[in-house]
Parts: sequence; structure tokens; C-alpha cells
Amino acid sequence: MAMSILNEFLPRLRYKTLMPYDPYEGTAYHYTSLGNVSSILLRDDSVSLWASRYDCLNDASEGTLPKMRFEQACSRLRESGKIDDKFFELIKDVQPNRTKLFLTRSKDQTRLVRGDFRRYVVSFSEDPDALAMWNYYSKGNRYEGMNIGIDIGSMKGFLDSTLNFDGSVEVQTAKVIYSEEEQISIIEKAILDLKEHCEPRYESSVGYCIGTLLSNLKPVLKLECFEHEKEVRLFVDILDKPQNKPTVKHRTNAGFIIPYIELGFGKSSVRSIMLGPSLGDIRQKRAQEEVAREMMEGHGYQVAVESSKIPVRY
Repeated sequence: MAMSILNEFLPRLRYKTLMPYDPYEGTAYHYTSLGNVSSILLRDDSVSLWASRYDCLNDASEGTLPKMRFEQACSRLRESGKIDDKFFELIKDVQPNRTKLFLTRSKDQTRLVRGDFRRYVVSFSEDPDALAMWNYYSKGNRYEGMNIGIDIGSMKGFLDSTLNFDGSVEVQTAKVIYSEEEQISIIEKAILDLKEHCEPRYESSVGYCIGTLLSNLKPVLKLECFEHEKEVRLFVDILDKPQNKPTVKHRTNAGFIIPYIELGFGKSSVRSIMLGPSLGDIRQKRAQEEVAREMMEGHGYQVAVESSKIPVRY
């Protein structure tokens, strides 16, 4: 595929054809174990969250939905007569791209580089007090979790300035889309936009654009059975080149080795702390809130601290 032809074709498309979701910039909540409070919050100069490599996440369906929904969208559009057999045959076998375009910078020059990349993801929830999320941090009849309210737009701003100094790293945020119908509809709109502007000279560009769309949708589409999580994701795409990459570390979970990167950002991005549901009485809850408030203030935070409102008995 000639880059000059692709560069000629792309401006014809709607922006959302290749990036069909809006960046998330509000407050979202990172649920975690109380045992992680030191490594996340009690550092001298920053907050630190771990972003796990996308292909090592615990949901076995991760990354499979875009291609599945694309096939459904193609079939529906052909059956309804909105695309003809010729266009269907042109696009039906397209796979998600394994490469990505990065606008890299070196000294006083910028250039468009297409290369392999790795994607790392950190998860949040829009729900500040979700029993389904607390359940991930229960032990026996006790909840041992907390959540950290974070201004996602502020966090992304910090990461853009510290990670993306040469254009080889891209940080994005998005709400996860769970509805099967919405997932198919998004892809149908993109296909119709591509069909409208497709000419014989652009056929290879159409395939590349669909591959880009499917790759971009991988971290955003999930099955409806996970809808209770109300997930917001921050994901980091890193050009696979030897220099200037964030350090990749490794942890283990349930017998699997999981690569991750540490994302450090300013303490001013933290908005709140919530302690998980407790079996204690009101006095005990208030005492723990006060201890947590003192801990946060002692490490440079000015944030709201409260306990979950969920009334658990056992």
C-alpha cells in the first residue's frame, strides 16, 4: 500500500470512521486491594498504577469482538442491499492491523512511522460504589478493597507529557461499549463511509482503514455479561522499537506471567478515596476514614475520604 495514496484517501473520511469513540475525561474509579495502597499512593512524588499488557488480560474474549462484529455488520449490510457483492468481497476477509501509524519526532524532524506496537491497559469504573466491583476484593466474609477516584483527563495529560516525548507512545481513554447492537452499528457506519469514498485506486487503502478500525476497537468492545463493571479504560500503545520505551516489568496472577508498565502521574489527579463495605459499626467506619484521611494528607493529597454506602451484613 502506497503511503501517498493512503494520505490522499484519509481526509475524505469522517474522523469517527477510524476512531469511533470519544475520549473519556471525567472522574473514574480504580478498584484495588488495600494491600496496594503503599505502591499506588504513598510514593514521594507521584501516583503509580500498573497497566497490564492487553493480550494477557483475564477476559479470554479480549480482542476477539471487533472481527466478530465486523463479520455481522458486513452480512447485515449486504443482506439489506447497502453494500454490493463486489464491495463485500473486497472487505470481508480484512483482519485487525498488527501495525500502527505513529507520528514520531527526532530533533527538528517529524515523520510518519508504521510499525509493530504493544498495548497496555489500566481499568477503572464509572461507578464509585459498586458491589460487583467490591466482590473482586472480598476474602471470606470480608471486603478488603478500596477505590481511588481519578480525574482521567488530568492523568492522561501527565502521561502525554512524560511518556510521549518523541511520538512513539500514544495514550487514549474510552468508555467500554457493551451493547452488541451498538457495536455492530458503529462498524456499519464506518463501512458505509468507506464505501461512499471508495474508488479503484483506493481499494488497498480501504482494507488498511478497516484493519485500523478493528485494531482501535479491540480495547473498547466487551461482552454484555461484563456490563455491570461500567468500565473506563486508559490504554497506552507503544511503538515496538528498542530506544525510549517504558520499562516492562512482570508479575504473576493465577499461574500466568503478566507483563506490565508503571504509569506515574501527579497527585493532583486524585479526587477521592473510598473504603470498601465493612462489617464494623458506624464508629469503626468513621475511625478508619479519619486514619485514611490523615494518611492521605500526610502524603500531599487533599481529597475526599469516605466509606462505601453498601449495607452488608455478612
